[in-house]
Amino acid sequence: MTNIALWKEIKKWLISSDLIEPNVYEEYVKSASIEDLSENQKVIVVNKDLSKYYLENIVKELKEKISKILEKDISISFLSKEEFKKEKKISEIIISKKKNNGRDFNFESFISGKSNSEAYNASKALINNLGNKWNPLFIYGDSGLGKTHLLKAINNELNVQKNDLNIKYYASNDFRKEILDSLLGGFKEIEQTKSEMNEIDVLLIDDIQFLANSGKTNEIFFNIFNSFIEEGKQIVITSDKFPELLNGFDKRLVSRFNQGLSVKIEPPDVETALKIIDYKTQIANLNLATESKKYIASHFGTDVRKIEGIINKIEFKLIQDQESVGEIIELDTIQKLLEDYSYAPGGEITVQKIKSVVAQNYGVNVKSIDAKNKVSSVVIARHVSMYLTTELMKKNYSEVGILFGGKDHTTVINACNKIKKAIAEDKIFKNTLKKIKKDITS
Repeated sequence: MTNIALWKEIKKWLISSDLIEPNVYEEYVKSASIEDLSENQKVIVVNKDLSKYYLENIVKELKEKISKILEKDISISFLSKEEFKKEKKISEIIISKKKNNGRDFNFESFISGKSNSEAYNASKALINNLGNKWNPLFIYGDSGLGKTHLLKAINNELNVQKNDLNIKYYASNDFRKEILDSLLGGFKEIEQTKSEMNEIDVLLIDDIQFLANSGKTNEIFFNIFNSFIEEGKQIVITSDKFPELLNGFDKRLVSRFNQGLSVKIEPPDVETALKIIDYKTQIANLNLATESKKYIASHFGTDVRKIEGIINKIEFKLIQDQESVGEIIELDTIQKLLEDYSYAPGGEITVQKIKSVVAQNYGVNVKSIDAKNKVSSVVIARHVSMYLTTELMKKNYSEVGILFGGKDHTTVINACNKIKKAIAEDKIFKNTLKKIKKDITS
């Protein structure tokens, strides 16, 4: 599906839903477009800063809808045209570098910690214990945490250690396409596909959730699944949900998913995030100070993709500064390099983090919050940031004033009073503030 067709379908869905007000859609969403950053990264390119704010409020629903249409797990972000041009250039260089490096998915490059050790250990143990008690192995968790990495690591390790076996890896949409093509081809084609499936010794299927409500495909998969289990052939599946929370599957199939071992990958804890940052910076030949690494872990450590993306951005920004190669990159340099990038929720609550999350939600620049900018969206973001700093960090008004560009304590009091009034009178604003607080503290 082309991006033009995809955006057309998304706009139809938005118009028919109650996710966004008609006037907001016309003013801030209609003129946007969808572009590619990489194979699994989509960008909604907007013409107005406030568009980001409105779209961020429905980011979860947008991601689920686009992923469902494309039948694969994708990430989305919201950028202006200029921001997209910059990100596209970075992405192209990174993709080129990866191709040149020929970096494979393997167990050595998977950083294990408290958040993912069960899935990692089960995947490794599986190599020499195929088709036994851990059948199927069901790995589940949010996107960007390493499920696909583990599945491909199993595939690569088995191909090295047990090259006499027939191992097949499928993205869910590829599996569905193969089954549908055989159905369209008639009886002979169906039998041929079944025969080829029977030759497989280890079946790996990524993002099984996208096979939901697939009718005939699920029926055939159920038969293949039973055959594999009966013959002691290994199946490994990944999903974004625990088996029993999967909708659109026959209950018999969900029951089969539960009969093996289900392991969850959690978002990285701080220790694991730091280990990931150490590994990624070593590959990129970046020498980060300890405080710089902690800063990245605190602000961007919610998943591996975010961490990798931030390391790539830092590397790209330093490419032209040959004098910095090999030097220790201190915290103030990192903060300056990343000041224009959105901050991920999670980790320690800091004033900078509060400003960054609020700025992201209101589609403004972090710098403008401390400045004397009188644009309405900036003023709201400034007031919300001051209010949340007093509430979440228990700072007094004078301290907050200093942290916001040397503002007088009476300015902070007025800002907080305005926010308290808005919370009491405006239900939509109250819900927006609740979401921002959740992003900061979750």
